[in-house]
Amino acid sequence: MLISFLGGKSGGSGGKSNSGSSKSGSGVRPAYGGGAYYGGGSTTPYSAGKKSPKGLLPGALLLPAAALLLFPGIWLWSVYPYYYNNPYNFRNRTVQNATDGLNQTLPVVCLCQQFAVCGCDDNNDTKYFDSLVGNGSYAALNRSLVNIAEVNGSRTLVINGSLPNGTTPAGSAAPMMATQFSGYWVMIGLVIYSVYFL
Repeated sequence: MLISFLGGKSGGSGGKSNSGSSKSGSGVRPAYGGGAYYGGGSTTPYSAGKKSPKGLLPGALLLPAAALLLFPGIWLWSVYPYYYNNPYNFRNRTVQNATDGLNQTLPVVCLCQQFAVCGCDDNNDTKYFDSLVGNGSYAALNRSLVNIAEVNGSRTLVINGSLPNGTTPAGSAAPMMATQFSGYWVMIGLVIYSVYFL
């Protein structure tokens, strides 16, 4: 993947990614598309380098310099690119001499830092993209999250999908508790067995 141009934050910290689920969720909350999606388009965070909830597979790891060219911040680890199946179709209202704007289409790639929690997922919800990109003005983009760059020779929408470690979706805590305390169940079973059967 060859990336050229544009500067614009990273997330994640080194070590092992910790994602999962907790009763009320933790870390950052989805804030795009009316609060339904994380910045990368996913409704559910997961460990970077894994398959996304909608089945999107990561590409080969890229050097941190690739992300540093696009987003400010410290990118200590390599980066997984997630290439979206659906391009971004929008009406760029900032184009001169176009009365109602100009229809444009850009391929989308989302980057997640290795060992971070990831929020990248294929998304074609116009409400999500409208909240992410706005009216198409490059000057108005939140370039800590989204940027435009030449990727493999094509003008591409590039999204920073890294989330802070510890980001979890809201969900039932019971399965996590059962897993966390599974060692105790074995010990309790052994005690009961030894009291009643030995």
